[in-house]
Amino acid sequence: MWFWKLSYRFPIPTESDLQATPRGALGDKLGMTLFGQEIKLIMKRLIIAFITIVLLSTAVYAESSVWKLDTDNGSFYLAGSCHVLRKSDYPLPDEFESAYDDVDQVIFETDIEALMSPDIQLLLVSKGMYTGGNTLEKKLSKKAYDSLTEYCRDRSMSIDLFQSFKPWMVTMILLVLELEKNGISSADGLDMYFSNKAKKDGKQTGGLEDVYKHIELVSSFEEEFDDSIVESFIEEVGEVPVIMEGLIKSWKAGDEVGIDEYLSDNMRKEFPQLYKRLLTDRNRDWVPHLETLIGSGERTLVIVGVGHLVGEGSVISLLKSRGYKVKKCKS
Repeated sequence: MWFWKLSYRFPIPTESDLQATPRGALGDKLGMTLFGQEIKLIMKRLIIAFITIVLLSTAVYAESSVWKLDTDNGSFYLAGSCHVLRKSDYPLPDEFESAYDDVDQVIFETDIEALMSPDIQLLLVSKGMYTGGNTLEKKLSKKAYDSLTEYCRDRSMSIDLFQSFKPWMVTMILLVLELEKNGISSADGLDMYFSNKAKKDGKQTGGLEDVYKHIELVSSFEEEFDDSIVESFIEEVGEVPVIMEGLIKSWKAGDEVGIDEYLSDNMRKEFPQLYKRLLTDRNRDWVPHLETLIGSGERTLVIVGVGHLVGEGSVISLLKSRGYKVKKCKS
C-alpha cells in the first residue's frame, strides 16, 4: 500500500472511545474530540512509501534534512519534516533549531492553525464518512471486509464502529492507534513543534496551500484503492515499530538516497497517479509561492514533508533548475 505521509490533524478517537461509543454516536464523538485531539493522516505504502521519512542511522558528520538557499538576505531555509515523532526524538538536530533562530517567519504545507480549527477539522472528518446509505461493508470486497473484521476482533473492537467511515479513514484511525501504542504521534511531529514554538515566540506563520485545497488533496481517494488500503494495512501494520525506528534515524541523518528509494521510488512505480497528485504536482504548484517568498526578502523557514525535497521532481531540484543555489546544511 502507500499511505503514510500526510500526518495532518484529525480528531482520531482513542481506543477506549471506540470501545465505549455506540456506532450511531461515533460521528458525534469524533466531532466532540476535535477540540482536544489531533488528526494524524498518514499515507504511504504502509511501511514503504508514504510515512517514509527515511531509513539508516545518524553519522557524526552526516548531512541533514535542512537546505539553505543562497539569497540576498542569506536567510531562506527549506526543512524536511518528519510529521510523526516521539518525545524521545527531541532535542532536534542542531541545524533545525539554527535555521529557526535565523528567521522571522515559518511557512508550512498549509496553515497549521487554520487546519486545527474546529470547523475545518469537522469538514475533514466529513470527507471520510459515507452518505446516502453506503457502509463500509457494502463498499469493501468480502475478503477485505472479513480481514478487517478479524483484525478489529483481535483487538477487542467491533467492526460496527466503523460502518459509517470510508476505508482510508478507518485505516488512518487504526494506524494512529498503532503508532500511539509505540509512543509515536503527530502531536510530537516537527510541524506541530515549530508551529507551537513560532506562536510562542511571536513569529509569523503561514502555508503554501489554501487549507480547503489541502483537505481536498489529502481526502480524495478513489474507490479503486479501497481494498488495497485495507489489505496492505493489515499485512504490514506489524512492522510499524521497526520501520519507524529506522525512518526517524534516517530522517535525522538526511539520507536522501534512502528517502527517495523508500518513498518516491516505490510510490512512483506502484501508484504513479497518486504520486503525481500528492507529490510532483504539489511541488510544481509550490514553486511560484516559494519564489514570491524568496523575492520578499523576509527571513523564512519553509517546512514541508521531506519526501517533497528529495529525488526527481522535488522542490529542491525544481528550484535548482530555475537557477537557485541550494545547499545542504551540515551538522
